[in-house]
Amino acid sequence: MKFSCKDITHLLLDAEERPLGVGERLSVRLHLSVCAACTAFTGQLRLMREALQRWKADPDDPRDPPGG
Repeated sequence: MKFSCKDITHLLLDAEERPLGVGERLSVRLHLSVCAACTAFTGQLRLMREALQRWKADPDDPRDPPGG
């Protein structure tokens, strides 16, 4: 089955909330092997996730983290 970039970005975002199934993971990996735009999007998601984790862990930040 061929997935569009839109389908893959939805799966990448879903993966932040739930584990992807085997077929979904395979589809994402295959798509990322040929699509530079979705690969870049994956990097952006990683960067945002890491930045949020650092921000939440910074005790010197005067702002409350989300849910805190």
